[in-house]
Amino acid sequence: MGRGEDRISNLPNEILQSIICLMPLKYAIRASTLSKRWRHLWRFNLISSTSLQFGEDFSCNQSPKQFVATLDRYLQLHGDRNLDKFGILFSPFDIFSPNLENWVATVLAKGVKELELDLSQGISSSAFEFCMDDRMSFLIPNSLFNGNSLTHLSLSRCNFSDPLDSANFVGLSSLSLDSMNLLTDAMLTNIVKYCVSLESLFIKRCELLEFVKFVGDKLKLRKLVIVDCRTLLAIKILAPKLESFVYYGWISFRHLFCNVSKVNDAYLCADTGGEEYAVNFFSILSDLSHVKVLTICSMGLVHIVSQQHEYSEELPLELCNLQELQLVSDAISEEQIYCIFSFFRLCPSPFLEKLFVQITSDSYKESISGSVEEIITDIVFPNLKFIKITNFGGSSAELKLVKFFLEKAIVLESIFILMNDCHISNNCFQRIIEGQLSVIPKASKDAHIVIADCALNPTHATLYHEEKYRNGTTVNFHDESIIFESIPLDQNFL
Repeated sequence: MGRGEDRISNLPNEILQSIICLMPLKYAIRASTLSKRWRHLWRFNLISSTSLQFGEDFSCNQSPKQFVATLDRYLQLHGDRNLDKFGILFSPFDIFSPNLENWVATVLAKGVKELELDLSQGISSSAFEFCMDDRMSFLIPNSLFNGNSLTHLSLSRCNFSDPLDSANFVGLSSLSLDSMNLLTDAMLTNIVKYCVSLESLFIKRCELLEFVKFVGDKLKLRKLVIVDCRTLLAIKILAPKLESFVYYGWISFRHLFCNVSKVNDAYLCADTGGEEYAVNFFSILSDLSHVKVLTICSMGLVHIVSQQHEYSEELPLELCNLQELQLVSDAISEEQIYCIFSFFRLCPSPFLEKLFVQITSDSYKESISGSVEEIITDIVFPNLKFIKITNFGGSSAELKLVKFFLEKAIVLESIFILMNDCHISNNCFQRIIEGQLSVIPKASKDAHIVIADCALNPTHATLYHEEKYRNGTTVNFHDESIIFESIPLDQNFL
């Protein structure tokens, strides 16, 4: 047998078809270029697939017109076979709305259970709350959702027709709504009321929401995520089965949390800005002080510390069940160190076992007067075993933070330090840091300092402050004085 002979292509058709059907569709299509024998085999993958996902790697390599033609062809080849999952990333011009409606109707007729329509492809900005291409959001006709096969629905840059017939979604267990700028309080209330099977709800960048409520003794809702809904004025939650609450944005809304005793993990981070965007942080934290997993931001710490005299009757606030804490902190400074140390004094966590410190690249600082030495005397971590600090830069304040944990964690086993991008490949600098850390006294004789990443990650792995721009071209706008102009629609691009 010659060295260059293609043994796989000599296999029987049935075996080749079985191999190609095990691949994701995109790899099956790529394999069709291997030889003439493979040219049409990808169709067996398409025909047998119960999941069709046309994401960024598919959409970014084609013009909108090519995307539409390709997707029309694929759905035609798939025939009348059943489909479990269907997802697209696309940003349709108005002329393609009929195609989009036809795709949704087609996959619903196939009994699709999980549907994702992400129509935000292109340059989008959560910070400025608009998409810079002048395209209108897709308006979903109520008639499209007249079946009850859906269990998971994810919509981005779409809008429901008003009035919304929520009865079409009675079978949903998971719902994600992103950039739906016509979603009203009444619509959301009806969705929560009629989606009796709903267990997970994700709401992001919905600009009309002001007074939202998730109320009902029979609610099955277990996870609630609210991100960047900046017009919110009040939130009411009465959800006896709720286990996870995630909020990112301005923490200046009124709230009423009733019967949230089963909430096990909470993510509570304020959007960029001053302390005024976190004015209700402490009162919300008080209502969730029983959680086992918590992610909080530096602005929340600043608020607690700067207003501690106002909360003197409620402090200290013991986080009596907390086992995992993640601190999302701006660039570590002396002021931030003071706030972090003060937080552990004002909100003791006697059963804390895992601590994650995520240092961001922001430069926000708050001026707070106080002596660190005065507040750390009585702080101790009796159960803290694991610490991971990410984006470490080696500043004196950051070294002081590590020193604090090494001296106060009496059963500490490991502290992992992941250097920032500037120093991650600088072996000389890392050796200097290792030398400085090696001479710090340790309360635990078993404590190991490792300047490397590790497999253990926080429960809340997604940090929403990092999600400024996504899908298609990624742009970072640091200068808020920049004036953005809409990208003109180029018909030649179609």
